[in-house]
Amino acid sequence: MNGNPAYHAIALAAATLLLLPLPVLILAGWTPRQFTSRATARSYAYALLCLYALAALNAIPRMLDASAAVVTACTAAGMAFSGAAVACLARVAWTGRRATTEIGG
Repeated sequence: MNGNPAYHAIALAAATLLLLPLPVLILAGWTPRQFTSRATARSYAYALLCLYALAALNAIPRMLDASAAVVTACTAAGMAFSGAAVACLARVAWTGRRATTEIGG
């Protein structure tokens, strides 16, 4: 039912390489110059961590060949993380727009 675990492991490894380094750097104190404030960068980092949690929640139960109920529960929990990522990215957009308006103002 869950397919080949190697495919899920490859997808999780790709998500780890693509989604994890930037938020770890931002939460460790580095702020990219594209962000107008530290709060904007932190919200962006939390959004990326939510997307990484989504990837992990979808891959790990399938790699372990869990039952259909466990896979479904983890997928539902992943949707909650997806919603949290959208909320964090909306905050980034709102904070960035407010900062741009204040600067250009």
